[in-house]
Amino acid sequence: MPYNDAPDFVSGRKGRFELAPQIEHPPFCVCKRCPLYRQREAEKTGDPIENIWARSITYRFRKVSPHPSDRKASALAALRLKTDEEKRLREATAKADAERRARQLAVSFGAAVDAYRDYQIREGKEIERSRSLIENIEAFIGRGRDVDAVDYTAYQAVLGEVENLHPETRRHYASMLLAILNNAKAVRLIASHQLEGVRVPQVLRDDEPEPWTRHELEVLMGPALRRYEKEQREWNAKIATEKKNRGKRSPSFIPLRGLCLVGYYTLMRPDNNRSLDWEEITLDAATMRGTFKLDQHKNVNKGIKARGPIARELVEYLLSIRPANASGPIHANPETGRPYVDIRKQWKRLLAIAGEMLGYELTGKKAKFLNFRHTGASHIAQRGRAARHLLAVVKMMGDTSVATVNRHYFNLEDDVMQEIIDGWAVADVEVFAPDLEPVCADPAAGDDDAPAVAVQSPPRRGRE
Repeated sequence: MPYNDAPDFVSGRKGRFELAPQIEHPPFCVCKRCPLYRQREAEKTGDPIENIWARSITYRFRKVSPHPSDRKASALAALRLKTDEEKRLREATAKADAERRARQLAVSFGAAVDAYRDYQIREGKEIERSRSLIENIEAFIGRGRDVDAVDYTAYQAVLGEVENLHPETRRHYASMLLAILNNAKAVRLIASHQLEGVRVPQVLRDDEPEPWTRHELEVLMGPALRRYEKEQREWNAKIATEKKNRGKRSPSFIPLRGLCLVGYYTLMRPDNNRSLDWEEITLDAATMRGTFKLDQHKNVNKGIKARGPIARELVEYLLSIRPANASGPIHANPETGRPYVDIRKQWKRLLAIAGEMLGYELTGKKAKFLNFRHTGASHIAQRGRAARHLLAVVKMMGDTSVATVNRHYFNLEDDVMQEIIDGWAVADVEVFAPDLEPVCADPAAGDDDAPAVAVQSPPRRGRE
């Protein structure tokens, strides 16, 4: 705007010029002066304060001129001040409005966690196993925190919180946090998150199975288990006669023999073993045969079935404990009627007894109840003599592929391997036929006077 056409925003005398431009403040301006001036405007006009805030308002902004002896330069400075100040107010107000809208549209981390819990329940996931993990992550990050603020720094803070735990546990925490955020994106709760593509901590795994030897299994399921059951009966009898301590001690009813038989003969995971229902078992007393079919297991959501026949010894056991109208858990806690949740104390005692009888402790993977799955898979694989037998074991275990079962469970002993390769030969071919002469590949390399050697095919047996 040319100086001659500009309003006079300069006051005072030469040497004391003051800039006093009229500044237009936008609706809902966020400057510090607006509350006071808009309240005065509302009192002056009688309009509601809400209406005053919803429209622009203009009032002077006073500032000492940077050119106190030059009116023309001061006028130009006033115009620049007006332009810059109005621009700053518009930008500040727009930014505040955008932040307000963002807060209104923000998704809390608690909402993302709730969505993940709903997904686990809806898909039949084993939420009890991950409940504490989810709750710990939720408490550390905070339910009210904006999901968009869960960045790589927050991710590192979560890992730092569990730094002293087992590497596998640290990986579980990282994977669970990413799963919560990825699920929120999948259900369109959020458009994206800041941890996309983040790598979880790697853990070196020992996938080589360590099934029990035949002797170790025989001790566990034989004399060690009988001694454990004898101790269990003695303990229960003692509790029954001790009126004084009856409220402090409780009898033990955990059917460890049955759980061991199911684990070995069905290859079930411990969770499925403990919660096995009569509805998942079919028994035929006439033929002493049976089958099982799991309704829920680790890979059921991938369309993988876990089903198979039941060995005769397990059929006999199940028939011996089956009630008249069998329903619900096979091994139910008599006090609650629900499946047992924890058998670690009883299993640890059985291992201790077996260690005394063996002369050494069962440690590592051999100290885990899951080893019934490893051992049973290895033993049944040793009995297989065809590819379809291996596929049947995979189906029985409810795993995703032959490769997975082979990597985690199968462990053929050396004598079994020797039995398999005995008699292994190329069909209908005498590989080392006695009348087969060596062939000179390059006649020039041998004696020039030597006759050429004809290559004779070894005699074949059977049909041509």
